[in-house]
Parts: sequence; structure tokens; C-alpha cells
Amino acid sequence: MAQTVDVDVPELPGAFINARVPVALPVGQRQALLVPASAVATRSDIDFVTVMEGSAGSERAVVLGERVGDRVEVLTGLRANDEVVAP
Repeated sequence: MAQTVDVDVPELPGAFINARVPVALPVGQRQALLVPASAVATRSDIDFVTVMEGSAGSERAVVLGERVGDRVEVLTGLRANDEVVAP
């Protein structure tokens, strides 16, 4: 998310400054469940991951959030201790 910050610089005799500089400021951190993006399958606009249940895999629908490198955030559909199968 980008924010614009305007900074007033006091006038200096003989000097002129007019600049906009992009700045990224962290506004907080949160915990998130991340899974490898390769573990997510999409069918009919629904995202799924395969979760191990005992000795078998079971598909579970998930709602995805932000992508972070080669991982994707899972907003709903998984618990922290779920074992996700990734190819």
C-alpha cells in the first residue's frame, strides 16, 4: 500500500526545492498461514489445497490473501497444524 507524504522545507535564501519521494513505512505486522503457491489448485474459481487426514489426502476449499514470494496467504480454510501436500 502506497502513502503520499508531503514535507514542508523551510525556505532557504537562493534555494528552491520541490520533490516527491516515495517512502514505504511498515504499519504493523500480523501472523498469517502461508502455503507454497504450487500447493493451490483452482477449479471453477474456487481455490483448493490437499490436506493430509490420516494416511489419505482430502481437498479443502480455501480463501487466499496476499502472495509473498513463492508462497500464498490462506485467510480461511486451514488451521495452523494442518499438513498441506505440495507437489
